[in-house]
Amino acid sequence: MSFGGTVFAMIQSLRANARPKHHAFQSWEKSDRLIFKNKYKLVSKQVSPEKLKQVKAKFKKEIEKEQKRSLRITIATIVIFIPLVSFAIFQFFFNNSQKNYNPYISQKDKQITTEINTDQINYLLNSGYDWLNQKHYKNAKFQFNRVLESNPKNKAALFGLTASYVYECQTDKTNYYKATKMLEDYISKFGSDASTDTLNAILKNVN
Repeated sequence: MSFGGTVFAMIQSLRANARPKHHAFQSWEKSDRLIFKNKYKLVSKQVSPEKLKQVKAKFKKEIEKEQKRSLRITIATIVIFIPLVSFAIFQFFFNNSQKNYNPYISQKDKQITTEINTDQINYLLNSGYDWLNQKHYKNAKFQFNRVLESNPKNKAALFGLTASYVYECQTDKTNYYKATKMLEDYISKFGSDASTDTLNAILKNVN
């Protein structure tokens, strides 16, 4: 490098050092910095022990309230969700397996079942007529109604029930319209005979 180049470099360096420094706080004095520091100093607020206790109690109460709310939601979800899942599982696994289930009943079993039903019906009919002859009409009606629950078209049970109402009406003077309606229905289904004529005569005398 020549002598002229060295002089030029020195001149450029002097010019650069002569330029002002553009720092943000270059023009601040020490007193200004102290004012700024004191002006924005963080100040803590003093709270009395009673006030602090109230604030803690308030936050504790809110936290407990939120915990209870979450617990209620959890319990409600479990109570609703578990039965629904159980029902869905039951429907899927058990009902599907039972859809095509058609148990075979032998003719012998059917005959035994029919015989048992017939024996029960005969017992109820005999018991109903025994109560009717003893003038215990409520017991008689109870037995005849039991027969009609399984066999609504049983003629003997229908007549026994009608006769029970008619004789009860003759004795207690009650249920006249009920007895008349039942006798009319019986005659319309099975026709009239000596027995129905007797019951008609009883009702006419009552009226």
